[in-house]
Amino acid sequence: MSIPRIAAVVCLVLALAANAQDVPPAPDGFSWHAVPELRASLLVPNGWSYREERDAHRTLAMFVTEKPSAGAGELDVGLTVNAFVDDPNAPEKVKKVLDEIAARFSTKLTESSDGPFRLLACKFDSPRRRDGVMIRSYQLGIANPTTRTTYLLMFQSPVARWDETWAKGKVMLDHLAFDTQM
Repeated sequence: MSIPRIAAVVCLVLALAANAQDVPPAPDGFSWHAVPELRASLLVPNGWSYREERDAHRTLAMFVTEKPSAGAGELDVGLTVNAFVDDPNAPEKVKKVLDEIAARFSTKLTESSDGPFRLLACKFDSPRRRDGVMIRSYQLGIANPTTRTTYLLMFQSPVARWDETWAKGKVMLDHLAFDTQM
């Protein structure tokens, strides 16, 4: 599994200031959702839902889901983004999480970098706990030491629907707009 296409496009768009006027036009079928706290924007497919959760540790969780959901545990198809702000240990924590996932699911962890961004990615299948349905997950870690922000992104979908849903997930991941200079 490799990430060169996603990494190259992600880093190109990541270099934007991520203000509404600085992001390119959204691809057909998508709209930008601004996250001012992070000076970032995420693509949301038309008809999908967006929701945020914050905690006291300066972690922001964002959910872009095919169907409205009450939380990550109910996510069937969608993108989860966890942003860790001003946590000097976050890059190592995210790397450890992805290393453990790669070892657990016997998948390769791909590493790359572009400008200030350090990227780690892996893709794996696992049974969902509540019903045993096989779920495919693509996880991407992005660290930016310049802004002291680290992101852990996960797009997931039932394996049976992966080709259909990944068409939207790939667009969302190919067009991230995260600030490079907070």
